[in-house]
Amino acid sequence: MRRVIVSPPVHPPGHASLLALVTLLATLVIMASGAGSASAIAATPRTAARASTTTHATFNRTIHVPADFPTIQAAVNAARAGDLVLIARGVYHEAVDVKTAGITIRGEDRMGVELDGRDASGKPVLSNGFYVEANDVIIENMTAHHYVGNGFFWKGVTGYRGSYLTAYDLGDYGIYARSSTKGEFDHSYASGSPDAGFYIGECFPCDALITEVRSEWNGLGYSGTNAGGNLVIKYSIWTKNAAGIVPNTLLTEGLAPQRGVTLRDNEVFDNNNEEAPAFPDERTVLGVGIGLMAGDQNYVAHNYVHDQGLYGILVGGIITQGQFFVAANNVVEQNTIKNSGVADLALSAPTGPGNCFADNKALTTLPPLLEVTHACGAPLPAIGGGDMAPTLLLYARDSYNGGPKYTSHDWRTLPAPPADVQPNMPDVSAPRGDIFTEPFPLAASLTRNGVPPQVPSGGPSMLQPLGFTAYTIFQILLALFGNFLFFTLYAAWVAIALWEIAHRDDLSGGARLGWGALVIAIPILGPIVYYFAGKSKLTRGVRLGLVVGAPLLLIAVTVALVLLSTQVQ
Repeated sequence: MRRVIVSPPVHPPGHASLLALVTLLATLVIMASGAGSASAIAATPRTAARASTTTHATFNRTIHVPADFPTIQAAVNAARAGDLVLIARGVYHEAVDVKTAGITIRGEDRMGVELDGRDASGKPVLSNGFYVEANDVIIENMTAHHYVGNGFFWKGVTGYRGSYLTAYDLGDYGIYARSSTKGEFDHSYASGSPDAGFYIGECFPCDALITEVRSEWNGLGYSGTNAGGNLVIKYSIWTKNAAGIVPNTLLTEGLAPQRGVTLRDNEVFDNNNEEAPAFPDERTVLGVGIGLMAGDQNYVAHNYVHDQGLYGILVGGIITQGQFFVAANNVVEQNTIKNSGVADLALSAPTGPGNCFADNKALTTLPPLLEVTHACGAPLPAIGGGDMAPTLLLYARDSYNGGPKYTSHDWRTLPAPPADVQPNMPDVSAPRGDIFTEPFPLAASLTRNGVPPQVPSGGPSMLQPLGFTAYTIFQILLALFGNFLFFTLYAAWVAIALWEIAHRDDLSGGARLGWGALVIAIPILGPIVYYFAGKSKLTRGVRLGLVVGAPLLLIAVTVALVLLSTQVQ
């Protein structure tokens, strides 16, 4: 029995208040000690049986391959809307183009019906197993492998479904929909693609669902460039890829930036696979479980992310065609993340406003105490912030991967997947089903084109790359005054105190060591205690200005910037 998930409440936009921002200094006490954040337990996803909600209709005709037509292509060409093309067990060396709307193409046996893109010598030569250019085409219960392009590809259609499909050892994507809407991938498996096992891209609103799939040994488990709006990915397993689930913004495709995807109840683990075939860009995020790369207004909840070599969940920016897009207004809550190599949760800088983290079970974060500084429903996420370490690391990787020494495992040589991850369609004699196999309201009936209701709305400036605009200037100033300068001020406290201690002739060697240890070992309070109890030679005015005046000035400027920035989003 599948657990029913109750949607958490919408987080209202916070109102900047002096009291909330004053807490930033208190936060720094623990931040400097490197403590991670921890919170409530997220649900562990699982694949579970569900009652069918599909309405069924009988097929007009059933066209058998090879009994009626010797090839799949010939049968598809003869089919009309409402027909079933039923394929018998066998190996078919075809690249099938589908241009007839409303047909269903079904294999009699998932592993026994093989579309093989290789020629007689064993070399992959054919482009796609299926290339669909017609609306409402359903493909079920078969396997495609060793095509130089993709296994199953829908392009520019309205209405599509791929169920009980296996796609492995392919030159680009496994199961793929681009510029297409109103579709579903379910109970399918993808491996051995240097780009992504599953891909839905260049659509908004997408009105699309991925559920109960498994993706492994790919460059990315899932990639969704510029895709969102009523796009839900749930109840699936993503493992042994170079990286797991990575929605992203790129200017190489239309409808940038990426926004409005819901990722929930997935299990994402051990996506650190250097042996998986991967293009250079995909290898850049090696070790990331879930990465929102310059994504906006995405909702990530109830996922179980573990054993990631780099970051469990990363929210960050991306450079595409010389322009820098930041992530903004993403909500990450009620996930369980553990055993990450660097950090369970990470927010890379620079970043946009509104990224928030709440009620996650996570031990380590970058920056430290991310769920305090960027709590959902509070004003502090408006200051942007983040940590530069992930940004610099990914930039260095990207630079290396773009060089001549980059190598990747050959996608043509991976073994076929095991049978236990490829269950057969329960009833190959079933009548025609709907596009969606479960209730799935379309964006036309939802607010904000299906952007998850849990995320802030933002404004039009949020969707633009950084540039010389008021919005960008405010974000830079907020990052400076609301984050960087607080750390710089604390560093100044420590440096000035240590310099003075080292140059005080009235202190014995032991006293110097003692006061120096106090300043270093006890963040924030150590320098303050020294300045006011250690008989510092600084004048009282200088000490008060350093410890009280400067922080209050930073807080006041940050409050003003937060209030002003809300007017230019």
